Amino acid sequence: MYVALMFGNALDAYNLGPIPVQWLAQLGTIAAVLFLGYTRKLYIVPGSQVLMWFLLWALLVTTFNSAINDYKSLMPPLATTPYMVFISLRFLSILSFISTLCLAYWLLVKGYRDSVIKWTVIIGTIVSIVAIYIYIAQIYGLPELPRNRISTGGVTAGEGQPVVFTYAFHRALGTFREPSHLAEWLVVPFFLSLIYRQSVLHNIHTILIGTAILLTGSLTGILGSALGFVGAIFIFNPFKLNNLKTLLRFAIIVLLALVIFNNIVVSYGTGEINLFQVIGDRLTPIFFEGGMKESNRSYIYEYVANTSIPLFGSGLGNANILLSQYLGVEVIASFLSLYFNIVFSSGVLGLALLFLFFFRPVVKILVIKKLRQSKKILLILAAYLAWLIMLAVQAEELPMMFAVACALLAHEIYRHE
Repeated sequence: MYVALMFGNALDAYNLGPIPVQWLAQLGTIAAVLFLGYTRKLYIVPGSQVLMWFLLWALLVTTFNSAINDYKSLMPPLATTPYMVFISLRFLSILSFISTLCLAYWLLVKGYRDSVIKWTVIIGTIVSIVAIYIYIAQIYGLPELPRNRISTGGVTAGEGQPVVFTYAFHRALGTFREPSHLAEWLVVPFFLSLIYRQSVLHNIHTILIGTAILLTGSLTGILGSALGFVGAIFIFNPFKLNNLKTLLRFAIIVLLALVIFNNIVVSYGTGEINLFQVIGDRLTPIFFEGGMKESNRSYIYEYVANTSIPLFGSGLGNANILLSQYLGVEVIASFLSLYFNIVFSSGVLGLALLFLFFFRPVVKILVIKKLRQSKKILLILAAYLAWLIMLAVQAEELPMMFAVACALLAHEIYRHE
């Protein structure tokens, strides 16, 4: 059930009839946990109680604001769902995150830790192979499964989704609607694949997943992974021999993935592609010419700068409607940041509750020395930190794959305490 649901979660660009496959996977996780709760015994994930408080607070704020304000009339004309469905889907995302967290943790407690890691990596490898094939298929006109879900840019299914990017090179989409979504989803399988003992077969998993991430050209995915790994290494002490070995292996894997990337990537211009130069060209304006206001997300930071941070928020989904109205767009606008979305949706209190959940395991690792002796915890922490970074600049909802990292980290900490 876990494998089927996580694979369904990766089919972001596809509908089953009128319903996105991802929504079905999210509903499936909720159904799975309800089934487990009825027929078995569920286990409380350490520190997850605060998530329930966050959910209740978000529900209260959203219900109150929707009752006293006519947000329905403010829905953009090209919104793909009615108002109540749109709001319900925001809560579906949170419930599916909590359900995935509970499902994964149940498997871990029941002794399936190695199986969860193994199958998460296998799913990531399959998704990466499909992404590399689709990348080649789009270039050479080979057959691929038609995308039938409306893209994040509002392109209708009948028009198809664009496969040409305003970028230095063609980017991998895989089974997702955006290259960055593919990169983010693969971060957890990538780091989990490094947990295996070094062998040719297991390196193939890591190299294939790493290649797919590089082909996305996603600054969020690539830089988030690098910073997450660096952060974990520094927390664990970069000068310890075992950590240096892990760092060396990481570097070798990245170099091998880069070799494959250079042999597959197709440039939109003339000459060879220098991935580091492409990334550097995108980072230069951010670091030296005005920060994130110089990025392609400048409109979000202008909105944040011109709007006071609310104490209570306007409710999940309602904040997006107000953002769409501010921008004057005909589709639902995204904050492109979970933290911005939560603070404008549920206020400072909602964000504080979420931060309590996020940083509890990090504080545990910093305080308890013996937790910093495990290679597994180091690599799971790297994926976890990478997601905390990516949630700041790309994803605005709690994703299922991040829930897997949360469950793994909580279980490893619980085992070693």
